[in-house]
Amino acid sequence: MPTTESVRPPRLRRAFLADRRGAAAVEFAILAAPFLALLCVVVESAMMTLSQQTLDLAMDRATRVLRTGEFQDMANGTDPSKRLQRLMCGGMVVFFRCDDLKLDLTRSASFSTTQVAVPYDSQRKNWAAGFGTNFQCPQGDDVVALRAAVPVLRLFGFLDFTHQSMGGNLQLLVATAIFRTEPYSGKSCV
Repeated sequence: MPTTESVRPPRLRRAFLADRRGAAAVEFAILAAPFLALLCVVVESAMMTLSQQTLDLAMDRATRVLRTGEFQDMANGTDPSKRLQRLMCGGMVVFFRCDDLKLDLTRSASFSTTQVAVPYDSQRKNWAAGFGTNFQCPQGDDVVALRAAVPVLRLFGFLDFTHQSMGGNLQLLVATAIFRTEPYSGKSCV
């Protein structure tokens, strides 16, 4: 006849394997990490898309007034770069700090000679030296290259897939427009 000690271990083993208490907690722990990572990616992508969309809309507003000469008609003696910056951010919801927006505007005679400024220095992971300091007032029938860049706060800095990250969990967003102005007579931006 078997002793109670020789029978007990297989029963305990079966009882332990049959016990399902805590299974939900273990399954949640296994699935929670990928689910939360996916949720972070969705939220981060939505915020970056909204920020880029508002920057693109602001750029459209700026190119419209520069193309037609309306910007020069609104000249009031203030700094034209700051005035264009206020025009881009005014009257609409933006998902970035307008004070951090930098503009670089150059003009040339043809599309082939147009140079677009680079806003990001990949070595320093910061602004390129001199970006945002060039503002050449467009004249009629000029080819204009306007580039706007702004750093936006990233919620999850570990999800960098653009390779334009800056310090402090910031991501640089850039919008560019190259266009020919209408043939209006020469006007001053100041």
